[in-house]
Amino acid sequence: MLRAAGAFLVFLASAGMGCQESRKLSEHIQALEDYLQVIICLKGGGSSLPDAFCEAAMHCSERYAVFLKTVSEKMENRQEEDPGRIVRQCAMEYLRENALSAEEKERIAQLGERLGYLDREMQLRQLSLYESEFERMIQNAKEDAPAKKKMYHSLGIFGGAMIAILFW
Repeated sequence: MLRAAGAFLVFLASAGMGCQESRKLSEHIQALEDYLQVIICLKGGGSSLPDAFCEAAMHCSERYAVFLKTVSEKMENRQEEDPGRIVRQCAMEYLRENALSAEEKERIAQLGERLGYLDREMQLRQLSLYESEFERMIQNAKEDAPAKKKMYHSLGIFGGAMIAILFW
């Protein structure tokens, strides 16, 4: 009886791990969509770069609001740092717990380098480029998601069943 209960618990834990990985995939897609919203808000933002980041912080999700507000404050109070460095430091500090991959976080960090030295028109073009790139990333992630979710669920269940059978 105790052995059966243990096998069942191992099976449930393994299936739960598969479900958790599936949930992480959904969170990743949501994080990309939220950042796309940040880019759109930055395009419609204020006349200066700090104002644009501050306004975007007010209209975006919580996961990016602190990041954007901090970037805005540091840009306002800067003495020697360039905007690219400010955005990079804040991205590495505030987006650490985010569901984005390292490559996507690096793309966010590079945004400040692109915006810091350009005039308003070039900044808007750069943001449009980022917008189309993140739309492509979201589309690719959404296309891959159903197959990956099914695989995560199946592997979790199958792995749990195999472990339970092996130790039965």
